[in-house]
Amino acid sequence: MGWLEDLGKSLPAEAIYKDVAQPAFKEIGDVARNTIKASRLLLAPIDYLAAQQDRWQNYLKRVDDKVPQENMIPAHPQIAGPVLEGLQYLEEENIISELFVNLLARAIDKERVSEAHPAFASIISQLSPDEAVIIFYLNKEQRSYKQYSKYHQSTNTFDPREVIENSFPLNELVYPENYSMYMDHLHALNIGGIWQYENQESIVENGIQTGVNIKSYAQLTEFGKLFSKACIPETLEVYSAV
Repeated sequence: MGWLEDLGKSLPAEAIYKDVAQPAFKEIGDVARNTIKASRLLLAPIDYLAAQQDRWQNYLKRVDDKVPQENMIPAHPQIAGPVLEGLQYLEEENIISELFVNLLARAIDKERVSEAHPAFASIISQLSPDEAVIIFYLNKEQRSYKQYSKYHQSTNTFDPREVIENSFPLNELVYPENYSMYMDHLHALNIGGIWQYENQESIVENGIQTGVNIKSYAQLTEFGKLFSKACIPETLEVYSAV
């Protein structure tokens, strides 16, 4: 766990959430003490936070804006620790940072803390920006995915499938050619996938089968819908997908 593990060895758990105005937190206290309420629940006394004060203040302000003050509760270290660690590697405009920020907001909101599953931080850290965009769109509606496979009657075999129709807006992805790989990865994370829901449609020419059409749908799993509810932003307009 790196710094989080070292911190746990040196400080009792309750010390992590003491007021940042205390002397031990002096280095970063000036950043957040008077402006960011959420910092009292999230910040740990870690040197690298002080070195990136402006960026961390912006992150905390974003968390702060998402949670009414009267709803704020201490975040569980099992969620706050991995999220803070993940954010250190991201630019503010990256959509993945917004997923982390949203999860932090759930973790300190007494009315929505039940949405903050500990596994979500690990899942976010494994996502590419394009995959976050895919989750955003699939959370709105499933997308059709149609493939064709040529049939060889002489050998009773089918060629590898080729995609002939995909209703997902691929133009929204930085690397649209990776769509199938992204969907395989989301399936491995139990977030989403492509599933066949209709019988294969045989293609017959002059009484001879020449191939099949396979119609499937790309959609989120139930777990993926919960993940989306907790972490995915309502709009993508201001976030970078790189």
